Amino acid sequence: MSVADKTVVITGANAGIGYEVALELSKLGAKVVMACRSMDKAERARNDLLGEVPDASIEIIPLDVSELPSINEFVRRFKEQVGSLDMLINNAGIVTPTLSRNSVGYELHLATNFLGAFALTGLLLPMFNQSMPTRIVNVGSLAHRFGKFDFEDPNFVKKKFNHWRAYGQSKIATAAFTQELSRRLQLAGSDTVALGAHPGFAATDMGHKTGAVTPRTKFGKWYQGKLESWIVGKPENAALPIIYAATKESVEGGDYYGPNGLFEIKGKPGPAKLNPLANNVEFGKRIWAASEELTGVSYLPDIESPHLATIDDAIN
Repeated sequence: MSVADKTVVITGANAGIGYEVALELSKLGAKVVMACRSMDKAERARNDLLGEVPDASIEIIPLDVSELPSINEFVRRFKEQVGSLDMLINNAGIVTPTLSRNSVGYELHLATNFLGAFALTGLLLPMFNQSMPTRIVNVGSLAHRFGKFDFEDPNFVKKKFNHWRAYGQSKIATAAFTQELSRRLQLAGSDTVALGAHPGFAATDMGHKTGAVTPRTKFGKWYQGKLESWIVGKPENAALPIIYAATKESVEGGDYYGPNGLFEIKGKPGPAKLNPLANNVEFGKRIWAASEELTGVSYLPDIESPHLATIDDAIN
């Protein structure tokens, strides 16, 4: 799929994998909209991108994907400044060892890694270009394979917080959301394709700067300094499955890509293994309903037949 002259929104595009995706798509002629929380970091990243691709089309619109008011403001500004969208890459994510919450009390992994993407997707959906095929790429994680979703206490109000449990929960939710989004788009007769991709293990700042993967033993320090360089992929390589999902000519809704090396840790991009729970329709419906309740954003009603409504009916 050519991205030349296509408008692509990338969340978390100022660093790591998001930056590498923005760089490669800019080289391919995409009009990139960087959706970033820190404007200072986004401006520096934009300057770096223009240093690599001087004729790139790069716009920055502020977005804190963990906060619904910020998402609403981003959508308003996007509609005003850009208007039409060809591709959305939900890349922004966090992993942090401490229990943190957004302004309404939602656990921050859940709010940032999943609920924000759910809300942003729904609010941008009416702006997708209806004259040609469009694409939504949700960035997942190997962690979704051990993830479980606690529908009774997703925000760790009652149970003890564990950051890997919280991260895994956010990623199984993302995987199920991608499959359910694909199903509903197809039922609505939409030409927008939703699919997922994961980077494997990537040496980005997301875990190290937050302390989530800070070594506490001599072995841990040795691993981070020596073994990690062999096992963990560099950001530019970890970005390849996401770029592959964004640009592959022939894709189907619900496709899932990742590195094809040992245990999908790193390697060339190709089809990846998906937790069967993510493909469970009833689980996907529950995730969708919980997301609508938590965000207040509703879209793509679960119609029984593609003949019952048009895509315009479904997103309005």
